[in-house]
Amino acid sequence: MLYLAWRNVARRLGQSAVTAIIIAVVTCVVAASAVAVVSLEHSVSLSRERLGADVMVLPVGASSSASEVLFTAQPVNVYLPDATGAAVARAGGVAQATPQFFTQTVNESCCSVVGITRIVGIDAATDFVLKPWVRGGAAIDLGPDGILVGAKAPAIEGDQVSILGSVFHVAGTLEETGTSMDETIFMDLQSARSIASGSPYLAGLWEDKDPFSCVSCIMVKTETGADAAQVAEAIMASCPGTVAVVASEVVAGASSQLSAVEALCAALLGALVVVAALALTGRFSALVSSRMAEWGLMRTLGVGMRGVLASVLCEVALVALTGALAGVVGAVLAATAALGIVHGALALPGAAPSFGAIAACALAGVAFALALSMLAVAYPVAKVVRCDPQETLAKGGL
Repeated sequence: MLYLAWRNVARRLGQSAVTAIIIAVVTCVVAASAVAVVSLEHSVSLSRERLGADVMVLPVGASSSASEVLFTAQPVNVYLPDATGAAVARAGGVAQATPQFFTQTVNESCCSVVGITRIVGIDAATDFVLKPWVRGGAAIDLGPDGILVGAKAPAIEGDQVSILGSVFHVAGTLEETGTSMDETIFMDLQSARSIASGSPYLAGLWEDKDPFSCVSCIMVKTETGADAAQVAEAIMASCPGTVAVVASEVVAGASSQLSAVEALCAALLGALVVVAALALTGRFSALVSSRMAEWGLMRTLGVGMRGVLASVLCEVALVALTGALAGVVGAVLAATAALGIVHGALALPGAAPSFGAIAACALAGVAFALALSMLAVAYPVAKVVRCDPQETLAKGGL
């Protein structure tokens, strides 16, 4: 029966290909959307559970950049006076405070590390954000020419990289976090300031300020039991010109954005499924009409209705499975691209989906394609079942 179904597909290759393409497109969109949403939800969950800072202190007016600081590696060139760090550390409810200095975006023309797009300076002596993520649990010891690289950086030959003409050695690598840390190079605060001061892209920023007396952001860990919102208010009261953003609220905002994206995807997918079901029903109705004589003859020669149905369903399953497999391959490629677009455009966290998540979504996509195909073929096949062999032959033109 399987051989007969395969021969029927091969004899009507053009029609089978059109049907398979419809199924492939629907499967690709459904599976890709599933992979992207599952990955984004996982990243938001990771960010909620593993954020090292409870409060981020930025220059006033820069609160909208908080999600970019946490979730994307886009350059955020905002600066505060260096003395702000000490003032923040003295605020009530603050257990630890560490400054960070943002420089510029980097590319292959100025940095030899592929997959890294931002440079951030840190104070290794006070840092508490990166320490839990250093592979092997090693202490952070950067010095003037040491760097920590994010998880998206490939293996670096010789543990040396060139950044804007200066050579740095890799002092450590970070575990994957699902946040901007994965696409960032971290170096000593003074080294980052030196790079920024000599960068032609940032020259306009230093006309009225000195990079060596600036910081971009102060990460704050609150005391045990302290309310982060109240600590943020205390910081803003004691440090004029700053805005203190509670990190958990940024994650909640990302979660809200993700819910909106999911709702939009669900609406679009629902419309696509309806259109695809109608298109497939039309395709399978045409298939049934063109095969009435063949099936009537099979029944006249003694093949039972079950045999005819098995032949039809086998043929549909072969076409659907071919389209579904092509669709899930496209879905994996599309999901990777979609994650990057959503990650950058909406400032949502985005980590590469796990193999298990991809496999589950792929299997769900294949199952969906088979179920949709069987549902679409049910109505035209039901008409054949109700006919006796002679009527089937007559409708087939014999």
